[in-house]
Amino acid sequence: MPKLNFKILIISALLVFTISCNKKASVESLPEPVMEEVTKKSEIQKEMDIKRSYCFRNETPFKENSEDIDILELKLDVIGNSVTGIYNWLPKLKDRREGTITGLIDNNIINGKYEFTQEGKFAIIPIQIQLNEDSVIIADDNAGVGIGATIDRTNCSL
Repeated sequence: MPKLNFKILIISALLVFTISCNKKASVESLPEPVMEEVTKKSEIQKEMDIKRSYCFRNETPFKENSEDIDILELKLDVIGNSVTGIYNWLPKLKDRREGTITGLIDNNIINGKYEFTQEGKFAIIPIQIQLNEDSVIIADDNAGVGIGATIDRTNCSL
């Protein structure tokens, strides 16, 4: 009789162990507040990782010949609070200024650096850009390069 009780005890223990090991944890089994918090975090992360592009362009035709045009263009890509882009001044008859921008955006103000080439010379200067609904305002620099401008927003596909 004691052997039979011991066998029943061993079989019962194995059965309980097997059943408890086969339970799978799932998202549905999490308490409701934890599940909501996980969802909120992933939605915020997804929103921060979305790349937003902004394009701005001014075209100034010559008074004496409207086919000759000076172009001022800015394209910004924003992911989270990081900003990269290009800023070019492309006059028809003068030397160009072409360069890249890297920086951070906070409350629609971009603070960064502008690396550019003009008249065969390379330079790096600080840049500040105010992002508005229909334009950007680029603050003039202290180095006297003359990067300051207001540029109108345009469609990025142009």
